[in-house]
Amino acid sequence: MEKVERCDCKVKRTRLVWIIDWLCGALLIGITVWVACRYAAMPDKIPTHFGADGVIDGYGGKSMIWCLLAIMWVLVIVMSVTELFPRHWNVPFKVTKENHSRMMTLTWHLISTTKLLVASLFAYLIIMSMRGENLSVYFTPMVLTAVCANSLYWVVRLFQNR
Repeated sequence: MEKVERCDCKVKRTRLVWIIDWLCGALLIGITVWVACRYAAMPDKIPTHFGADGVIDGYGGKSMIWCLLAIMWVLVIVMSVTELFPRHWNVPFKVTKENHSRMMTLTWHLISTTKLLVASLFAYLIIMSMRGENLSVYFTPMVLTAVCANSLYWVVRLFQNR
């Protein structure tokens, strides 16, 4: 079993991470306030599930919007907490003292941008559920493309900077 070296190098929060944290916070607070302000005017039955083609295929009580909002909050908070523990992040190659800072910064960017995508996705789903409208037929392909492109971009950057 190979012994893994621990590096006590500190990883600094970059401008990109700060901006994304502010955007995620604004999304969380903004969508929560929006739901609270519009909740009374919502119909008693709202869409709770959409098919891959964006068509509504499940309904539930309007209180289900709070569940969707809670899931959004939990996911963003869990991803934010994950960012606080860079020693536990995993990268596909050996991290040395020489490349530690670059690897951890790029991994932090991957986690952070993914968090923003998740927050944006849930905000959009909440808005569309409250409006009772179908999603675009392009919604699923666009989400999959965005998530894959984001992951691929940061993984390629990791491999280039190892």
